[in-house]
Amino acid sequence: MEQIKGNKLGFKTFKYLKVNDTEINLPDIDIKEYRIDSDPVESLDNKDFGVCQEALDMNEKSGNLFKKYRTEENQVKDFGVIDLVTDREYDILLDTHKIVAEKNSSLRVVLDYRDNDDNKKFRSSVIEINAKENSNVEVFVIQTEKNTTALESVILNLDEESNVILSQYELGSRDNYVNTKANLNGKHSNLDINSIYFTHGDNSLNMLYEINHFGKESKSSCIVNGALKESSYKNFKSTLDFKKGSMGSTGTEEEYAVLLSDDAKSLSVPILLAGEDDVIGNHAASAGKIDADMLFYIMNRAISRDVAESMIVESKFSESLSRLDDENLENKLLSFIREKMAKRELDVR
Repeated sequence: MEQIKGNKLGFKTFKYLKVNDTEINLPDIDIKEYRIDSDPVESLDNKDFGVCQEALDMNEKSGNLFKKYRTEENQVKDFGVIDLVTDREYDILLDTHKIVAEKNSSLRVVLDYRDNDDNKKFRSSVIEINAKENSNVEVFVIQTEKNTTALESVILNLDEESNVILSQYELGSRDNYVNTKANLNGKHSNLDINSIYFTHGDNSLNMLYEINHFGKESKSSCIVNGALKESSYKNFKSTLDFKKGSMGSTGTEEEYAVLLSDDAKSLSVPILLAGEDDVIGNHAASAGKIDADMLFYIMNRAISRDVAESMIVESKFSESLSRLDDENLENKLLSFIREKMAKRELDVR
């Protein structure tokens, strides 16, 4: 095992807060000979992103799955749900996905990470999204793994007039590290992130979002809702950065956590940077227990506390889940959440 530093804040804060980076244990891996049938491997356009540089190098050197999703100009294409099951030999998945929407095209893809047993696993995923001029992109990342150490590195590059919707559903994994970086390079580029997370048991989640506005009149929204149960831990960091030349741009970064246990720990660090005067930036973060009055109101309808809590959590997640526009997938994720909350399966909607 190699211990390295990951999810490093680009703009450092006070050292005593212990949020500038996090320690990650990487296994010693060289499994290129076990490559899964996949597309020919292509190099990434850039490597200035990710949970850590070591993860990007690992995927390039020893990656066992590479997939490319690309549209032609003016094409509309839905790649559907891509099943990514981590139950292969050695219980290791090092997968890279290159998503390219050419000019005036529309692209949609769902990456579904799951496993079929409780064995210890390791996954390093690299996802590169390139939205060309006037393109529309929808990417959904679903993660319902069990006993996995997961590294998820995402880079988004948005050209002029492009629109990107990204939703990440981080609902499992023993130790989960997520790093999402977005570069709004073009004028009128638009990024809409609406994600959820749910931690339980003694699982840990470390998330970092970095959104950089370069283009004029670009727009971003990053909304993340989460819930923490039992003795789980979450560390959420986000940076909204208006670079010089991004005049007329607007951006929002918000994160809301519901604590379902006194033992759950939630840490949030929102950062707002501005290199231009003519910009509008908003950021917020909050963590707290379920509203007692709301809980009392629901339980007065002959509903148990467990189911009442489940209803409240699901209401927080509903907007993000509805973006899937797939009832089967939504129900699958709701069932996963209810199971982890030790709730009986009910239709509580």
